[in-house]
Amino acid sequence: MGKIAAMTFASALASGLVLFAGPVSASGGESVFQICASCHTTNPSDAPKFGPHLSGVLGRPCGSVEGYEYSKGYAAACSSSSITWTEEEIHAYLDNPTKYLKSKGGGRSKMSFMLKDEAQRKAVIEFLKRI
Repeated sequence: MGKIAAMTFASALASGLVLFAGPVSASGGESVFQICASCHTTNPSDAPKFGPHLSGVLGRPCGSVEGYEYSKGYAAACSSSSITWTEEEIHAYLDNPTKYLKSKGGGRSKMSFMLKDEAQRKAVIEFLKRI
């Protein structure tokens, strides 16, 4: 990621964090997902952004989006743990992606963003169920 892209990404995250700092209901998942939309698309036919598309992520095996180049740490966790993305797995991953991957036998994730608010994680998962 270039310096300008990194600054744009950081700015988008910062504005999103300020905007969504408070508690969010599950019905607000689409709004909270706007934070994620900086790096992820919801349409499988779109070109990947910094992260893979998230359409149909629930029930999908870890690391299975064709054409997306996963980090070595992510790929290692996927192959050593046979992760399938359930609500529980996504919830734990969003809390701290690198910690999650290390607990599954992997390493550092490309995704350094952490969604620490539990209500926001639940809201995003509710949104992911619908895409």
